[in-house]
Amino acid sequence: MTRAALVTGAARGLGERVAARLVNDGWSVALVDILATVEATAHGLVEGRDDQLAIGIVADVSDPADVERAVREAIGALGPLDLLVNVAGIGGGVADLVATPIEEIRRLLDVNLLGTILVAREVAAGWVAAGRTGSIVNTGSLFGQQGVSGGVTYGASKGGVATATQALAAELGPYGIRVNMISPGNMATEMHWDDLRARAAITGASFESLVEEVRRTIPLGRHGTGDDIAGAVAWLASEDAAYVTGQTIGVNGGVLRT
Repeated sequence: MTRAALVTGAARGLGERVAARLVNDGWSVALVDILATVEATAHGLVEGRDDQLAIGIVADVSDPADVERAVREAIGALGPLDLLVNVAGIGGGVADLVATPIEEIRRLLDVNLLGTILVAREVAAGWVAAGRTGSIVNTGSLFGQQGVSGGVTYGASKGGVATATQALAAELGPYGIRVNMISPGNMATEMHWDDLRARAAITGASFESLVEEVRRTIPLGRHGTGDDIAGAVAWLASEDAAYVTGQTIGVNGGVLRT
């Protein structure tokens, strides 16, 4: 029987690679993103695969009505869900907190923290009502585990995801529902490159020099990739991780060793 997953933030970047890995592993996948390109992304993942199903759903995870609709559409197309992977998120820029507009603070918290909670709530409610088990994998960040100057709101949003993951694992464990978190480090994504470009503009350093500076801080000597994240998600979604819940899996190349 084909398993069904919903992946948020899946139009590109880490979410797209997670969705691609799940498709390759035989899952049917609903890709959710605020970007309209998510539909083309979903089509591309299953092109030439007659026995595979992937759909793209345009939705804003910070909007409760959008979340309810997206989950309903996913179940309508794929059947009951077995897995939720919350990847949707935005960067916080590099400005000090006192220089950050309130609107930017609210938007970042709405997407990264509230969005994760809303989607998890909607999916878990369906599982509990139907007496189904399932697995939720949230996405945190190295910077939600270790605060850095210029990253107050982003760090707070991801730190909130970490504690919400632990609390939800305790709440849903009695229903056989597992909840864990992946915590990426410095990843080769547009979000990370944008952050380094912003820092380059502020400091006068070159983008290339900042990329190399970050790389030197990573014990494994390279930036992470979406496939690194996807591999960890695939394990957490498997029966091999059947006794794992409430945990944070750091995928950071050894930058933070806990």
